[in-house]
Amino acid sequence: MMMMRIIKFCTVLCTACAFGASNNGAWAEVIVPQPQETLQAEQKASPDRRGAGGKHIEGVDETLTLDKCIEIALENSPTAIAARLAVASAEVDVSLSKSRFLPTASAGAQQGYDVTKVPGSSRTDHGTTSSYIEASLSISGITDLAREVKVSKLALEQAKLSLEKTEQEIYKDIKSKFYALLSAQRAVAIRTQARDLYKDQYERTKAYYDNGLRPKVDVTTAEVNLNNEELSLIRAKNLVSTSSAQLANAMGVPAGHTLVLDDNIDESEFSITLDEAVRTAYARRPDVLSSKTQLQISRIKLSQAKAAFWPTFSFSASFGKSGDDFYLDNENTKLLAAVELPLFNAFQTYNGVKQAKVSLSQAQNSDRSLINDVFLEVQSAYIKLQEAAESVPIAKLNVQKAKENLDLAQGRYNEGIGDIIELKDAEVSYTDAELSYLTARYDYATAVAELKQAMGMK
Repeated sequence: MMMMRIIKFCTVLCTACAFGASNNGAWAEVIVPQPQETLQAEQKASPDRRGAGGKHIEGVDETLTLDKCIEIALENSPTAIAARLAVASAEVDVSLSKSRFLPTASAGAQQGYDVTKVPGSSRTDHGTTSSYIEASLSISGITDLAREVKVSKLALEQAKLSLEKTEQEIYKDIKSKFYALLSAQRAVAIRTQARDLYKDQYERTKAYYDNGLRPKVDVTTAEVNLNNEELSLIRAKNLVSTSSAQLANAMGVPAGHTLVLDDNIDESEFSITLDEAVRTAYARRPDVLSSKTQLQISRIKLSQAKAAFWPTFSFSASFGKSGDDFYLDNENTKLLAAVELPLFNAFQTYNGVKQAKVSLSQAQNSDRSLINDVFLEVQSAYIKLQEAAESVPIAKLNVQKAKENLDLAQGRYNEGIGDIIELKDAEVSYTDAELSYLTARYDYATAVAELKQAMGMK
């Protein structure tokens, strides 16, 4: 036993020595570097680039257009997936309700073997074999079954409308976050331009001070202005990262980098009257159509509740063959038609009708409330669009005037006529005007998306 332990220890020691040791006596760790191509392939196929069902999402690391972002969101958004699953479940319910009108068939066979032993008697063996095949159809309350099929079809229609509404909300959400990220990225460019302007001003002012043409306070003021703009640029860059993360989350993609977007957006004018927008919303919005469908379901359920006062008709038919030793010699045919007249069921039918009437009244009230809410939503989106449309040309004109004012202030300062405060005010006004124009343009694009969604459009 001792010899075995010594051999085992020597084996372990030799194995460790084979891997080598460091100069200070610690065991060296063997690390095999991976090729660069392998690392890139693993990074590309990492879970960060996988969407619903674990599929790799193509194009996330490329320049993304608005349509591509919407496509990715529709495929990977959990809300869209849940809505599609609800449609699939409703389709199964329709098939189940229809199946009650179809016959059923079954077949079977059995083999038995009995051994009996009684004291004082010889043992007896007995084997039995039997088989059967049967088809049957049973329908009870034909009108009720027909109503259930119709209700299930209407429920399927509601599920499809809910999916459409979800897709419209995704369209609006992606557009809004897409424009927000583009706006943030362009704001960084504007802030960078302003920073460079302040930097040039600081260097020019310092040169004037070195030549005795400007006081020290101008240099200090220019340096403070430059530092403040550096802080504004840092905040603008952070806003880009935040906006990118929000867009990626809306797309259902946990991207760990800043998304690169195609900055070509549709800035064409969207012209429509308020009356046309409201009529379009009433005719196309999925929630409005779903509310009308719910009214149909409530009316059908009321009719079904009233039908409980009337007789119930049922029909059943079956045909079967059976026999021993797998010979289907025996036949059995059954036909049954029945009628049942309800007399008294402790006012269950009466209360069921009352409950169905209340449900119908609730559906009608919800429909009226929805119509009012839709009108208000369309009206608010329309007013917002009008405001954004009127703001764009004014903001554009302000940029031109602010640029002219900045050029004049720079000229006056360079000639020694103006002071640094005047120049600072002109620079701030120009940067603010550019940012306001940028905001106005993307506010208009966002307002168009919100009005279209309020109207039931994509």
